[in-house]
Amino acid sequence: MANQYRRLAAMPFVAALLAAGHAHAQQTPSLDNAVATATRWAAQADGGQADAMWKSSGQIMQKSVSQADWAKYLDGVKKQLGATQSREWAQIGRVESPQGLPPGQYLNVVFLARHANAPALETVSMAQLGANWVPVGYIVRPVQQQPAAPAPAAAPVAPTKPAK
Repeated sequence: MANQYRRLAAMPFVAALLAAGHAHAQQTPSLDNAVATATRWAAQADGGQADAMWKSSGQIMQKSVSQADWAKYLDGVKKQLGATQSREWAQIGRVESPQGLPPGQYLNVVFLARHANAPALETVSMAQLGANWVPVGYIVRPVQQQPAAPAPAAAPVAPTKPAK
């Protein structure tokens, strides 16, 4: 009987631990969510929706760049690289409390993108906000294509002596 009371007395404690674990799981956004959010956000750049991107970005970005400057940046990227033809997710990097930013969890979602004029690496930086990832930056770096290697030169042919 005493064991039964101990088990019953422990139940609220176990329930509290399970609830805390469940709450923690709800507060940790998935990486799939991050990639999906970053993909949708970058697609807005393709569609010339700089204002929508800026409005849906986190306060970190909104405090560091004006809406007008954001539109100019994206316009410059589009002029340099041309229209986006394809984009594939390539890598995620997790960063905790980077210097110069508020403490918290951050991700960099990196895409390989093909544009009309050149390929590029696109990085969408995301900050954790509750159970979501919120875009806080977008950097596009053209990839320098290596020139094709020249064909090997033909081996010199030794002159032959005329037959006597």
